[in-house]
Amino acid sequence: MSATGSGGPGPGPSSGTGSGASNPRKFSEKIALHTQRQAEETAAFQEVMMDISSTRVSIQEKNIP
Repeated sequence: MSATGSGGPGPGPSSGTGSGASNPRKFSEKIALHTQRQAEETAAFQEVMMDISSTRVSIQEKNIP
């Protein structure tokens, strides 16, 4: 498999000058969106983990004689 194959995603030899692939502003916007999405997913994950922890504690308290 060749690393310079055509038809793959991302900038490559077939990228045109009008694609804007080398525009630093576009890259910074993509990085910002990725960072925001990751922060949202991390917050959602932490919320789920807190719910699990509180459920576990309440179950343990009910099982203590």
